[in-house]
Amino acid sequence: MKLYIEPKGGIAGDMFSAALIDAGADARTVTGAMKAAAEMLGRAVVSHRKTADGCSRLHIEVEHHHGHLSSTKAQHLLEHLFEDFSIRNEYRAFGMRMLQHLIAAEKEAHATYEFDMQHHHHHDAHHHKHEDGTTASGHHHHHHHEDEPEAWLHEAQDILIDVMGAVTGLQELSAPTEAVLTCPVCWGGGSVSFSHGTLKVPAPATEVMIRNNNIPAEAGPIETELFTPTGAALLSALNANKVAALPDNDKDMAARGCSRGTKDLPIPPLSVYLYR
Repeated sequence: MKLYIEPKGGIAGDMFSAALIDAGADARTVTGAMKAAAEMLGRAVVSHRKTADGCSRLHIEVEHHHGHLSSTKAQHLLEHLFEDFSIRNEYRAFGMRMLQHLIAAEKEAHATYEFDMQHHHHHDAHHHKHEDGTTASGHHHHHHHEDEPEAWLHEAQDILIDVMGAVTGLQELSAPTEAVLTCPVCWGGGSVSFSHGTLKVPAPATEVMIRNNNIPAEAGPIETELFTPTGAALLSALNANKVAALPDNDKDMAARGCSRGTKDLPIPPLSVYLYR
């Protein structure tokens, strides 16, 4: 089987999960796994709906318990979720790759954008990191160069939800954990506001992954963020760095699905195709 993704209107983690449901993955299984991941972060609602144009959409609400999540904790939580939902090894490895790509990109983005961020006066966000940089025994990491500094996921906590959606959806469809794009990913435009102030689209972590993982991507077609860090982590984990046309033979198409993000925007839906 071959997996093709058509991201003319961008891609986000939850949109990919919704497209897999539309392609035939069991909605209760996928939303159940996403809800379990979300409940590790706070009270949560995850539901699946159909849009006016017949695509799938996920509605996700999380009341976060805490403002940030350490990368180590995120990894442990995922391991538990993989156990609970009987995720097979191939899909576990893919889910962990997705998390690792995001963590690496967040670290690099923080290192690169640290200077700009000083101007936004969001110093509180930096202090958490340093105060929480202690190990269980109470020793500070900062003086030990052999210790990797911990990455903190702020906005990106939702990666757990999106990993579980992608992993269960792909497993349900027995889909491959590699994908080909049918066109470059459209990242939109404008600016995005988050805990460190306002920055141009694509967001720093997304930009790092586009660059480091050779994701074909371009601006437009509208001035809104269309390609999110979880979407970039997903495509990085799927090794989606090539653009190719869909096969000519429709008889070989095993499944297709389309989805939309939370807003109704004047852009094409996200489409996924599975070919035998």
